[in-house]
Amino acid sequence: MIPLKTLPDATRPPICTRILAGSIALVWLIQLGYLYLGHSDLAASWGTRPACYFHPSSCGVVSVSLPSLGVAQFHQWSASAFGHLLLSPLFSLWLHADWWHIGFNLLFLLVFGGAVENEIGRFKFLVLYLAGGMVATVCHILFHPGSAVPTIGASGAIAAILGAHFWRLPRAWVLTYFPPIFVFPVPAPLFGALWLAAQLAGAWSDIRLPFMDTVGGSNIAWTAHLGGFAWGAWTGWRSRKRRAVKIHPRSSSAPTKNMGK
Repeated sequence: MIPLKTLPDATRPPICTRILAGSIALVWLIQLGYLYLGHSDLAASWGTRPACYFHPSSCGVVSVSLPSLGVAQFHQWSASAFGHLLLSPLFSLWLHADWWHIGFNLLFLLVFGGAVENEIGRFKFLVLYLAGGMVATVCHILFHPGSAVPTIGASGAIAAILGAHFWRLPRAWVLTYFPPIFVFPVPAPLFGALWLAAQLAGAWSDIRLPFMDTVGGSNIAWTAHLGGFAWGAWTGWRSRKRRAVKIHPRSSSAPTKNMGK
């Protein structure tokens, strides 16, 4: 189930969506450059490791300090273990593992981002994206406290966009490709529900609950996707509710006095 286009299209150019997509693609090229030149693996260096937040000393954190003003001082602080610990949840949103990872993330961002940006505005769209990414990372950390595997990718932030689309644009359609040959429009709420069901199934098979065994882990951060979607759906529901109140305010029961000349 691969989304191709939302219907109807956005009425204005999705500038923020394109800037985010361009920055993600640029960072991916930088990642490849670092790997081919043999400098370092940015994904391993800046990926979010959940275990580091429960056992900071195991990741080299021996002191806590805040960055000083100035580019050189900030660069030095960011290179420290504590700086990595605080900045990796943000920086990791721009890092990806392979071509499939970045390809699907860019596809979902470009398909759904424009419609949501057009609906809620550019500033709120950026806040939704970044906050959704942070919430998704926190969810992954909480559900995998012992994992030392670096987590990267914009999937959680993009899941927040999908969640907001689910609530703010319930009458929209999604032109969807069903391999191998079928292409037809699907109601946006149905697409969101099917996507959510797939994430829940993946999370159920991946989380190790204390009272049951699981099939085995995977390299997909399912709980991050669910956390991002939940955040986007909640913000979308809240903003839609406030909008409805503004459009249809409650009528006052107090008597009014006609005034006129």
